[in-house]
Amino acid sequence: MADQPAFSLNPGDTIGVMAPSSFVEQSDIEKSKVVMEERGYEVFIHEQTYARHNQSAGTAAEKLDALHELYVRENIKAIWAAGGGNRCLYLLDGLDYELISKNPKPLIGFSDITAPLNAIYANTGIPGFHAQVFKNLHGFDQLDDTLDFLTGGNSSMLLDQAEVLNPGTASGILIGGCLSLFHYLPGTNDCPNLQDAILFLEDTGDQLSRFDRMFAQMKRMGVFEQISALALGEFHDLKDGARPFGFTLKDITLELTEGLDIPVVMNAPFGHGANLFPMPIGRKATLDTHKKILSF
Repeated sequence: MADQPAFSLNPGDTIGVMAPSSFVEQSDIEKSKVVMEERGYEVFIHEQTYARHNQSAGTAAEKLDALHELYVRENIKAIWAAGGGNRCLYLLDGLDYELISKNPKPLIGFSDITAPLNAIYANTGIPGFHAQVFKNLHGFDQLDDTLDFLTGGNSSMLLDQAEVLNPGTASGILIGGCLSLFHYLPGTNDCPNLQDAILFLEDTGDQLSRFDRMFAQMKRMGVFEQISALALGEFHDLKDGARPFGFTLKDITLELTEGLDIPVVMNAPFGHGANLFPMPIGRKATLDTHKKILSF
């Protein structure tokens, strides 16, 4: 795959919006459109964005048609996912990587969007951004910081409040996203090269025992033996069953990385809660636990 030029989203550029996962409320999209236009951006809302098919924003075929159309439109500089939720995995088998490669532009989103973000990078080399979905931009306190990053400004995430489980410094291509989506990818063509990568993971709203199974599956796939560093973000709104699980996220992480000579941090400022620092999937990064910074 050929090297892709550095990306910068600037005021005056047109952002294309479509819904690759669950349906979204039109009022949220319109409010976010106003907020982005106030900051100088043009926004094109694809008609599919408001589709509904049970919980899904239309069928997989409708979503793929909309996504591919946004890639082909020359005036659109970036594609911003309207929202997350469910059923983004159904898009992976239908993505037209040849079309996407001929029309390179980044996809922006997180949560369920983890699946196409990583699959597109794995199959085309085009980076994307693990960042807030479009429907939430109108109420997102860190929007200006996110736009500063996307316009080529701040390119490092401070880890002042993160906990260092294993110190060190490592560099590698940044990949990852939401654990409950990412754990399906290793061993498939939709997973980027894990060798010497910096893996970042976060999640929300489930029992820690379920996340433990996902981590265990990834360990069995040899994920943690390949990567150069592990950065865990915020695991927000953790739940427990009627019978207490007992293990903490720290317990699980220490067990996963026991014997590995790689930097490991947890509670970095990205996730489904108030903090969501944008993470560039496919860009080289350096994690330095001594300086407590992840730079891109």
